[in-house]
Amino acid sequence: MGHLGDLKVLYRVVRATSHLVDWVFLGAVPEVLKRYSLEVHTHVSLFDYPAKLASLDLDLAVAPLEIHPYNDAKSHLRLLELGAMGFPVICSAGVGAFDYDLPVTRVENRPDAWIDAIVVAVSDRDALARQGDALRQAIHDHWLMDGRSAEWASAWGLSR
Repeated sequence: MGHLGDLKVLYRVVRATSHLVDWVFLGAVPEVLKRYSLEVHTHVSLFDYPAKLASLDLDLAVAPLEIHPYNDAKSHLRLLELGAMGFPVICSAGVGAFDYDLPVTRVENRPDAWIDAIVVAVSDRDALARQGDALRQAIHDHWLMDGRSAEWASAWGLSR
């Protein structure tokens, strides 16, 4: 429920693009968005969340965040989660939580900017799939600890 302000960014976007895309939501969704949604998946336990996210098999994920100091202080975990699944992402520009060197599409929080980005993205499904692959690869290359525990330990001043 704490993300309803972030979802307000999408109100006009969802309505304007519902004829082009099948909107799928995971989590709390206001009624105004439900009516344009193909699927709504409400509460999912933390334990079940990764499997549920993977089961959605999304062609594209959107991650809107309001421009707000709270969102500047948040992590980019959402981008990592979506990218680990190979989902290409369109997210809000100008928010500290998404200010990382990851191959995502950043758009200003204006309905027309979001609509344009979504229309362009879904117009070339092959390019969209390549974007998802590139994001997954960037996460595997730079955001996993596999084989990099010494590097991470050094970053925390724990090297021997």
